[in-house]
Amino acid sequence: GHFYGVTAMTVTNAELNDLFRWTPDIGMFATDRPINDTANHEGTCIHRTDFCDQTCYNMKLYKMYKGMADRDDRCETVWQKLSTFSAVEVQQWIAKKRKPTQRIRHMTRGEAFKNMADIHRVKAMCLDNPDVLWWIPTRAWRDDGLRLAIQEFLMPLPNCAINASFDPSNTDDEWRMMQDAGWNIMFFGDDDRTTAPNGDRMFKCPKTHKGLKGHCMDCKAGCFAQKTIDRTVVVHLSEH
Repeated sequence: GHFYGVTAMTVTNAELNDLFRWTPDIGMFATDRPINDTANHEGTCIHRTDFCDQTCYNMKLYKMYKGMADRDDRCETVWQKLSTFSAVEVQQWIAKKRKPTQRIRHMTRGEAFKNMADIHRVKAMCLDNPDVLWWIPTRAWRDDGLRLAIQEFLMPLPNCAINASFDPSNTDDEWRMMQDAGWNIMFFGDDDRTTAPNGDRMFKCPKTHKGLKGHCMDCKAGCFAQKTIDRTVVVHLSEH
C-alpha cells in the first residue's frame, strides 16, 4: 500500500534497534533524525529559529563525534520506511525490550514533524502502542498547517505528550497564541527568565536544573503535565 506517496516497506528489527536508542540521560528510548542535509536525505530542522542556529547543542556534538551524522542518516532511512502499515512492527519491537518502554521520545536530534506524513506516522505509533507515552518536543508549531494538524490529530490522543519548543527569539504574540491553544511549552535559552509573558511562573525542569539523570521517565509534571495533571505548563530548561 501507499502512505502519503511513500510505498510501505518492511522495517527490520535491526533497523528499529538503530532508530530507537536507549538514552540514559533521560531514562528512555529515543529517536533521532538528521539536523542538516546528508548524503541521502534533507535535514529535518526546517522550522528552527535563528536562535537555534546560534546555540544548537547537537551541532557541537556532530563536530565532536563524527559517526553521529552517519547514524542520523541511517535513522532517517528507517523513519521514512515507517508508515501506518508498519507501526505494528514497532509494537512487536517494543514488546521484546527489557528496558522500560512506558515512555519514548521523538526526537533528541532533528525534528519529528517535518511534514504531514510525519504527523500520521506518529499517530499510527500512538494508536498501535497505547501503553507507551510518546513525548515529542517540536518546532513544527511555527508552520500554521502543521500546528493545526498536530492539534487535530495528535493532541487529543491520551498517550501523546506534545511540547512547543520556545527560545528567547519567540514573540509575546507567539507565546499568547500557543498558550491560548492549550499547548505545553518547553523554553530554553535564558536561565534568568522565570515567567512567561502572561505572568505564569515556569516549571523548572528537575533533570536539567538539578542534574537528575533519568528523571524524565518518572516525571509527572513539566513536559508531561497535560497527560498527568490535566493542565498546561511552561517548562524551563537550564542552559547546557
